[in-house]
Amino acid sequence: MSVLRFSIVMPTYNHGRWIEIALRSIFDQGVPDVEVIVMDSVSTDDTPQILERYRDRITWHRQKDKGQADAINQGLALARGEIVAWLNSDDTYLPGAFPRVLAAFAGEPSLDFVYGDALEIDEHGGILTPNLFTEDCTRERFYFSHCYICQPTLFLRRAALAQIGPLRADLRWFLDYQWITRFFAAGLRGRRVPHFLAANRDHPQTKTNSGGLPRWWEIMSVLASHPGPGPFLLARRCIWIYSLEYVIKTINIAGWGAHPRSSERTRRLRATVLNTLNRWFMKLVSPRSFDDIVHRYHRDIAPRGRTVPELWGAQKQ
Repeated sequence: MSVLRFSIVMPTYNHGRWIEIALRSIFDQGVPDVEVIVMDSVSTDDTPQILERYRDRITWHRQKDKGQADAINQGLALARGEIVAWLNSDDTYLPGAFPRVLAAFAGEPSLDFVYGDALEIDEHGGILTPNLFTEDCTRERFYFSHCYICQPTLFLRRAALAQIGPLRADLRWFLDYQWITRFFAAGLRGRRVPHFLAANRDHPQTKTNSGGLPRWWEIMSVLASHPGPGPFLLARRCIWIYSLEYVIKTINIAGWGAHPRSSERTRRLRATVLNTLNRWFMKLVSPRSFDDIVHRYHRDIAPRGRTVPELWGAQKQ
């Protein structure tokens, strides 16, 4: 089997705390001939010093950009590999991801993109939970339910880029979701790889957690931009899913559910409200691969460690 070359674009700004972990997760995949293109928006922390240590293994562009989408678009335009992806510098790949992606593409030459399951991790690399919302590839669910493709797990044949065009540079939060909707509009063939391929880092500074009302408004605008299954926008399940997600995130970020000055009775009441909202959310989404993901997490991940470094350590034993 001939080896397909990867090109990984890594946009970054002041992620010196995590960028070396992200880079090592690429280099330690055991796959030869991987191109890494780092688009550094003139970081002012220790990112440049870290990148300097890897200068012989990366292509490093240090220049101001017009936002994350612009940096990614510039990187993808430079990519030479047959398989392209982008990895945010606070996320990380998991052991064995690249060989599994290669096997999927080699096994089905007609595939245009593949994606897999993801872990949610904290700022220290501790595993919080598996992402429970990944599903098999169907256009209707992606358009009208939820974004079931976790971006760090997505890999695309570079030849397909001409069919879908660049990411929309005017989007800040849902640039990946809107981009992937064009995969389906262009008729690209995709498949879910039933393995954990990457970890998505959850910390207070992420755009998702700090987006607030502007983030909600952006997704409403994106959802309204393509035809729905009926004449009424409010009839779409995705509108209610992302609106309820916004409410839950807003409450969590505010610490409303566990304010230290609140009485125990108040805290219990607020916890009950949050639990009810989360149950409603899960019922709305009704993730189709929930049981499968939980089963494989307890089979493949939990016995090997509770942190990403432990998973890598188990891989090397």
